[in-house]
Amino acid sequence: GAARIEHPDLDEPALRAQVAALAAQWEARLRPGDDARARAAALAAVLFEEAGFRTVDDLADPEALHLDSVLETRRGYCLSLTLVALAMAERLREPLHAVAAPNHVFVRWDDGRDAVDVELTRGGALADPADWRERLGDFLHDDSLYLRNLTGDELAGLLHHNLGFVELSRGRPGRALAELTRAGELAPTLPEVHRTLGVLHGEAKRWDAAVEAFERALELYPGDVDALVNLALCLHARGDAEAALEHAELALLLDPGRDRAAMLLAEWRGESEPLPPGARALDDPPEGLRPGLAAEYFVGTDLKSATLRRVDPTLDFDWRRSSPSRSVPPDGFSARWTGWFKAPVSGTYTFFIVVNDGLRLRLGEELVVDHWTSNGYSSWTGAGDAHLAAGWYPITAEYFEKRDTARLVVVAGVDSSEYPLELAQHLFHVPR
Repeated sequence: GAARIEHPDLDEPALRAQVAALAAQWEARLRPGDDARARAAALAAVLFEEAGFRTVDDLADPEALHLDSVLETRRGYCLSLTLVALAMAERLREPLHAVAAPNHVFVRWDDGRDAVDVELTRGGALADPADWRERLGDFLHDDSLYLRNLTGDELAGLLHHNLGFVELSRGRPGRALAELTRAGELAPTLPEVHRTLGVLHGEAKRWDAAVEAFERALELYPGDVDALVNLALCLHARGDAEAALEHAELALLLDPGRDRAAMLLAEWRGESEPLPPGARALDDPPEGLRPGLAAEYFVGTDLKSATLRRVDPTLDFDWRRSSPSRSVPPDGFSARWTGWFKAPVSGTYTFFIVVNDGLRLRLGEELVVDHWTSNGYSSWTGAGDAHLAAGWYPITAEYFEKRDTARLVVVAGVDSSEYPLELAQHLFHVPR
């Protein structure tokens, strides 16, 4: 039903035929007397070796959730891959169940005598439930929904929760509220439902409702660090400064690497770094922000004769011997991108550059990269560092291409993380 809403022309018989074909492949691998491990291994072999399913992490993408698109693209995340496996199991009457853990779902083959847990986001690897119990520790109480076989209603509640998250990510709060309300009716003890409701209310500045939702999430799962951080933010916005500090401190105690909690504590204790002129605090973003940078493309290398304006989601281009558009010449053009860079934590940010030909990159008043020269056939590779306090910084990137190949790649990292930033999630503009 959820897939049909997203895709009104859904071919349900074709969908059932795809599930039946996968189930037949699974059945062909089973032998009389196979134990739980063998049956689970056969399921994993069909999904990941024969059918070529792959794991993605984007929970906001509806195409990674709905059964029809997941079957078509062979791409899904924990819940959608679980739905595929359960649909196959239903055809064969295999005792497969969905099992929830914090922000995660896996499957369990369980006939009442023998049981084995299967991690579909790890290629069907077998899991030891004792590992999850140890991770949850004292937070796993008797009436917890986690780590037990889910009922049909509870699984449907998980689906409606994820649909609500998708709608919230799309900027559709009304639809998100409807999905999350339904999720709460079907799976009232799922902590994630209440946490996401808290985010929804918080974005609408309904602080009392947000606080109530986060507190309910923490009643169900006191170890939810995301809920603690968000509750601290809402309490602070409501004026409960002391309670906000307590919850941020608890979040940092549970997860010492949670940079957001550390930043909030420093800010609220008056220890935050001063921001340079033009920058803004994280909780004071510019009005009307939209993802991506405002881009202007010019005929000529002097940034004067604009011929194209658009929004670019990030700074990653390889035009080769072509150009961004028919209105832009393949040789002798320039470009300027403007907007805001979000620095989520204080630290040293490094911007790694691959460019042909020239680039200037500014954050606020600081010139981070200055390579305004032609490279000929080869690309220039370099980097620039900027120490930034957490906040919003005006960003300007200027580029020119003289002749031959045209390329620009910007990758950013911060010293508090071992992984590069997803730069598109940190670039914004205010529409004119």
